[in-house]
Amino acid sequence: MTKETELKLRLQPQSLDALAQFLNTRAQAQGHSTLKNWYLDTPEAGLAHARSALRIRQHDSGFEQTLKTRGKSVAGLQQRGEWNWDIPEAKLNTDYLTAADVAQHWPADIDVSQLGEVFTTHFERSAWLWTLDNCSAEVVIDKGEIRAGSRKLPLCEVELELKDGDAAGLWLMAEELVQQVPLWLSDVSKAERGYRLAGLSRQWQAQPQISADMDLAAALPELLHYEFLQFKRALEACLWDGKTTSANILYSHWQGLRSLPTMAGKVLKRKQTKALREALDQFEQPLAQLEVLGQLEGYLQVADDEVDVSTELAEVKARQQQLISDILSSVSLAHALLQSAAELFRLPSLSEGAENALHWLRHGLMQHRELMPHLHSERPQNAEKWRSLLPQCLTLQQLLDYTRALPKASKGLNIGDGTLRLLGDMNAAQSLLKRPWPLPDVDGLRSADEYTEWAMEHLNQLARQV
Repeated sequence: MTKETELKLRLQPQSLDALAQFLNTRAQAQGHSTLKNWYLDTPEAGLAHARSALRIRQHDSGFEQTLKTRGKSVAGLQQRGEWNWDIPEAKLNTDYLTAADVAQHWPADIDVSQLGEVFTTHFERSAWLWTLDNCSAEVVIDKGEIRAGSRKLPLCEVELELKDGDAAGLWLMAEELVQQVPLWLSDVSKAERGYRLAGLSRQWQAQPQISADMDLAAALPELLHYEFLQFKRALEACLWDGKTTSANILYSHWQGLRSLPTMAGKVLKRKQTKALREALDQFEQPLAQLEVLGQLEGYLQVADDEVDVSTELAEVKARQQQLISDILSSVSLAHALLQSAAELFRLPSLSEGAENALHWLRHGLMQHRELMPHLHSERPQNAEKWRSLLPQCLTLQQLLDYTRALPKASKGLNIGDGTLRLLGDMNAAQSLLKRPWPLPDVDGLRSADEYTEWAMEHLNQLARQV
């Protein structure tokens, strides 16, 4: 078994030539190849559910069978176990899967006799070998398609795989590349996209890897990586998959990542996260616009049938697509995402303190426990009062999200999953109360005040449910 360490980045096809020309000046070209890949799994997608992947690849010199097992992602740097076997034809060899060194990593209850083709990824690959400082990496550009039955998706991405040296060098390489064309850090593998296309993927979810007795100095980096992972994947879903109505989730995790250093108190010094915060701040305006447009889209889609909102909905969708195009074409924003990841990767070890994760989380919840009863009893009667409560609502939502890993923290406080869902809906609705209004005035959309009335009505309904 080898350990694969790589960075994956997505890009638009029109950027391919410029990126290839730059790599020709900095790295040693390794040639071009056509790769055909067949991914195999059980009918119930048992390997995918175990976060493993099995494929057969046809390349220029023959065939190869590969198994990749459960890995981890740290600030976008992916590490996982990998086995590669040469095979004489495009036919699965199950003997390799039952070998002793593989069996201990093979997911339990997976019957190899049930394995069959699920989807394919066929693409053209250009490769370079790049050495920078103490790091040697293979850089590849893949362009092609993912296909499951009659359904297909375009494939256009860059991978930097560590071959020798310090993995930190991958960040330096990626930062040079992103200065040339917009490259977007990705945590979604070809396999995951293929399973989605085949309709066999479970909804992706994660929770912080923290425990009750963990010192806050150890828990905080885990929380930062968790928030970044959620932010990065939600951003990818909005920009590349068109899931615009979930932009409120994207904004909430951006806010969570941005606010965590302050919430941590003395454990993390502000100067340690200055570069991270400055990089994240570049996203505030475009994400606020995406959130507002996503909320408007949701409201318009469920509008009363007696009201014709088709023109208005079309304008919202057009503005979403233009905004997404502008973001994807922005070198500065793509670099800001990469810089955020690199800063988290380089975060130094923190000094342990007297507070553990459970105490810190429960203390934060205690400070905000009266917010929900207040919203129910007072039901703020104007937008200004709701705006003043938004920071508390966002913080409580963030803290409740962490209780999924530490449920003891909310014991006896009468706040839980139901409260978390309500707060998510409230914070999404409050996006329409933002001032200054984040959208420019355009024909086809109503005034900010009219949209505020929609949000106020919705917020009062939600407050009654508390």
